[in-house]
Amino acid sequence: MRNAELGTRNSRTRPPVRSSSVPRSAFRLPRLLKGALLLALLPPPAGAQQPDSVPTDTLPPVVVTGVRLPTVRELARGLAGRTATLSAADLDARGVRSLADALEQLPGVTVADELGAPSELDVTLRGFQVSPTIGLPQGVTVYLDGVRVNEPDAHEVNFDLLPLEDVDHVEVTYGPSVLLGRNSLGAAVNLVTRRGATPADREVEVSGGSFGRYELKAHAGDRRGMWDYYVGARYEHEDGWRALTRSRIGTLFGKVGVNTGTWDATLSYAAADNRIYQAGSLPESVYAVAPRVNFTSGDYFAPQAHLVTLNAHRLLGGSRVQVAVNAFGRTLTADQFNKNASPPDTRERNRERIGGGAVQLSGTLSLRARPLRWLAGVDGAYQHTGVRLYAVRSGAPDSLTESVLANEVDLGAFVGANWPLAPSLTATIAGRYDYIRVPFEDLLDAGQSGLNIFRRFSPRVGLTWRGPSGHELFGSVSRGFRAPALVEIGCADPAAACPLPFALGPDPALRPVVATTYETGWRFRGRTGRVDLSADVYWTDVRDDIFFVAATLTAGYFQNIGATRRAGLELGAQWSSRPDRGRGGGRGGGGLRAYANYGYTAATFHSTVDLATPRDPAGEVVVSGNALPLVPDHRANAGIAVPLVVGSASGPSLRLGIDGRYVGRQWLRGDEANTTRRLPDYAAADASLTLEWQRFEVRCSVRNVLDRRYPSFGTFAENPLAPGTPVQRFLTPGFPRQLQVSVSAEF
Repeated sequence: MRNAELGTRNSRTRPPVRSSSVPRSAFRLPRLLKGALLLALLPPPAGAQQPDSVPTDTLPPVVVTGVRLPTVRELARGLAGRTATLSAADLDARGVRSLADALEQLPGVTVADELGAPSELDVTLRGFQVSPTIGLPQGVTVYLDGVRVNEPDAHEVNFDLLPLEDVDHVEVTYGPSVLLGRNSLGAAVNLVTRRGATPADREVEVSGGSFGRYELKAHAGDRRGMWDYYVGARYEHEDGWRALTRSRIGTLFGKVGVNTGTWDATLSYAAADNRIYQAGSLPESVYAVAPRVNFTSGDYFAPQAHLVTLNAHRLLGGSRVQVAVNAFGRTLTADQFNKNASPPDTRERNRERIGGGAVQLSGTLSLRARPLRWLAGVDGAYQHTGVRLYAVRSGAPDSLTESVLANEVDLGAFVGANWPLAPSLTATIAGRYDYIRVPFEDLLDAGQSGLNIFRRFSPRVGLTWRGPSGHELFGSVSRGFRAPALVEIGCADPAAACPLPFALGPDPALRPVVATTYETGWRFRGRTGRVDLSADVYWTDVRDDIFFVAATLTAGYFQNIGATRRAGLELGAQWSSRPDRGRGGGRGGGGLRAYANYGYTAATFHSTVDLATPRDPAGEVVVSGNALPLVPDHRANAGIAVPLVVGSASGPSLRLGIDGRYVGRQWLRGDEANTTRRLPDYAAADASLTLEWQRFEVRCSVRNVLDRRYPSFGTFAENPLAPGTPVQRFLTPGFPRQLQVSVSAEF
């Protein structure tokens, strides 16, 4: 668990790392990675280079879309709202390291670095956040092949666990996603992993760059007859640009698929074994002269995760009905250490065991001689979460201070349909009912145990008009909700604020967060796909938003705060000199490509509320109209890919890529009343040069090419190094200029 930086800062003394804190399995996965990397380099079996014939009546490969399970792409398109898709080529062209990096190129998305670790960034989308940091109101859900990866303890997302290098494409559904389930207040993000195909694909990539970073990636995939496979592996090491912030990240992914003509199914396995040291924010006076200083030396996060997923579907009843099934099992074991400003330090050990599945039916009926597309299904999950907190004192064994357990049960049922009211006008309706049972068991004091149950129906209606020449207009109204997480439930009593990271107990019940979104938009897509334009206006009213507030400099609690609102405008434009723009900037993409996005977000409080703040022991009064912290009002980005040399089939090609971004001013966390100086706005640019020749590619990329200095995050905290330990502004510096060179080869 990584707590939000609200009132405590860690000292500069780094404790000795105990060998017992590194599990034995931490050494197993690197060996598995080596085996997977070797497998990717092996030549295929005889004849594997030639695709076998496949019966023409087989099902198409499983394609996961923005609905609950991998079916009904047409209905997903008819949901009447903004969607976005990033292909593997798009991700590769920008050299992204995490999902946060990938999402940054979309309209209205802002990325911040609270923890001082490039693999653990915060993402804000439409004023809602998704982050690896506990204590933030998480409002975006993330799925991997249809499996929710928000953690059950605080709904946070550990981006470092996701196998982004093995992703075929990323789908983003803006606004409350009724079909995908709860917590999708701002958006739902679904990562769809790769699958073996013909011709056989094998690639290895080696890269190195600034601050001691090196990386090795490899993957291999093929399809023979009705069988296909894919395997990928990645190992990354970095010393870090700030002091004592080294990291080690290893991921492994494999998938086996079969298409019998009746069933199409895939079985996949994903694993991650990481260790990441964090830096956090700095006093503003230190930030100005020594931004590389680590004020929290010794903080680290060491997770190990495993995920097994089965997806399958088949046609029934003469191909008019399709059934899809999903089953998964996931485990996470995490060790988090926090060096506190005053002893004792804190160690948290987290253990999660999650299992679940879903069944979905979909099909097409004829209603008044027009096709009615429909789907209906049920899903469920069992989430076992155990959290142990230890007080760590020098020269003494760790002392157990908290031990809690929750066996959460989530059940849901959903239904959706769209039907053309007229040849160019389609109506969409969808709904979902959720039942969530969160028992809270204190293993040290049974009298502190409790039970929370949440029930909610979430609807969505919309209209879509498709006009001539690629124009489309849509409007929708949708409602979503977020049930309080385990940590929020156990830390909600103002009279018994929780010491950070958290001391948990059965505090007064929190109400679920309910968000109602009104959205209208326009999109134009040229017939050849060379031009894609879009504009959206949205308005989201949120009731009973949950905030973590600091009651003192070392403690805080969660509370419902009444009403908030997110409203904004999103503009997007993409252009390509060739009709193959969707292939992105990877091998074979070719052509001149350009994009530009703009997002305006007004995220404000809409009720008067008293909040505690570390700036003032008396607290602060937030009134209607005050802006939410760390949500910039303006966000713009643009990029261009220019082919400098267009090579023949066997000749070299050279491509230049430039991406720029602008982020507006933001209020600091802890200044919800908007009374102090805001974080300044900033602009930064990245550049890359890519040489391709036959099966080889060499890329040189530079992040923050102009070496701009800017803070990406700000809060208030006690400075233990200043006389009197005053509360000061703490800032996290943005990444400086970074160079990376990579070489890849296909076999």
